[in-house]
Amino acid sequence: MKNKIAIILTLQFIITVFAFSGCGESIASSNSSKLTYCAYYEDAICDIIKRYNKYCTKHYDESYQIEIVEFESQEEMKLKMSTEIMAGEGPDIFSLSQKLPFEKLTDSKTIADVNELISEFSYDIGIDNCDSKIMDAGVIDGKRYFIPLFYSPDVFITTEETLNKYNLTSSEFSFKALSEKLSKNKKEYSLFGSADDNIAFFYSFLDQYIDFNSGNTEFNSDKFSEDLDSIYSLIKNDTTDENVYYFLYENISKGDSVFYKQFSSFELMVRTYAYLYYYSSTPVLVNNFSQSQNIISASVDFGIAFNSNCKHKEKLLPFIEYCLSESIQTNWNTEYCALAVNNSTLKNSIGSAEQAIDFDEDGNIGSNEEAIFEKAFTTALNDYGYMIDNITECSLYSFYDLSDTYYNSTVIGDIVDKYLNGDISKEKFIRQLSAATEFYLTE
Repeated sequence: MKNKIAIILTLQFIITVFAFSGCGESIASSNSSKLTYCAYYEDAICDIIKRYNKYCTKHYDESYQIEIVEFESQEEMKLKMSTEIMAGEGPDIFSLSQKLPFEKLTDSKTIADVNELISEFSYDIGIDNCDSKIMDAGVIDGKRYFIPLFYSPDVFITTEETLNKYNLTSSEFSFKALSEKLSKNKKEYSLFGSADDNIAFFYSFLDQYIDFNSGNTEFNSDKFSEDLDSIYSLIKNDTTDENVYYFLYENISKGDSVFYKQFSSFELMVRTYAYLYYYSSTPVLVNNFSQSQNIISASVDFGIAFNSNCKHKEKLLPFIEYCLSESIQTNWNTEYCALAVNNSTLKNSIGSAEQAIDFDEDGNIGSNEEAIFEKAFTTALNDYGYMIDNITECSLYSFYDLSDTYYNSTVIGDIVDKYLNGDISKEKFIRQLSAATEFYLTE
């Protein structure tokens, strides 16, 4: 009963916000034997569903296909999904990119436990062929609520030359040290070359001090207060010029921004390393903020979950198997520049990259260009390969989606904005952050 009340309270808030948007028709499939998924634009999950529907015509039948229920806006979709979830209905498939209170949905058992489905239908979805460290991000208290599909290590690119500008080296780097150096130098700087990345970085910092599974936070600790000072200073003193395109290889090599957030595919990492070497810079990978120097974290770029009220649960498992298969993982690894959870696909993608680059675009690849590319390939394989092999933890939300999760955008978004805009003090920020989070996790 308590779980049901919790989810009703949470979803009631969503409905109240958009109460005048209208209700529309039911999400239930026009063909009641089909599974459903909601979208207000053609996202990555829509792409895989369309491929899967073609696959079904050859390997199953049309009843295994998935119907995409389309909406005009995110607000309309969120209202409709929330209304039907409260009524014990809703779509059969969820995406982690959808702005839903997933922490509350697992508490209320609205999300299905995939392990139970596997046991019930004696079906092998191929999870043993996937990276267990990443897949375990979807497991809460032994229940597999979420299925990660692709992920990214939480790393930023910089150069030794850029760090040297601030009297730092990669071996002694920390965000606290960087903050102190930048404050003393009083030089203008752009942290990531993007104000949006600054906000995502701040949310990723906050994420280190909250455990959604246990409901525990450390916002009132001395360490959080100290680290908050460093991160706030880095963001507050940022002088990013939105009229400057910081992400050109030449601008990265010049250190126009301190860091660059790279898409996670190995091939793109090699390419970035190569161009930095070409511009006489020495690439360096830096871990995202963490409470321990021994942590190498990652985050899920694409992930899915399933409605426990689904009327055709047996049809969910073939779809999951398809998503985790080597063939679809290979396609996505190429098209979406993310790392695959499938071990074979990942192994094949790490250590493979395009041939040497014609840097000067003269139509010929000279021996110097070949040497630069070979150096980039070897170094990236060593640096990035090490991080991939030694990931210690994985979170459910992509760095680029952090600002748009339900908790960050709806529960604490206004509080964060006020603090970063200087409208409230640090002490008031911590009080309001703690209170809002406690209410969300316990009510």
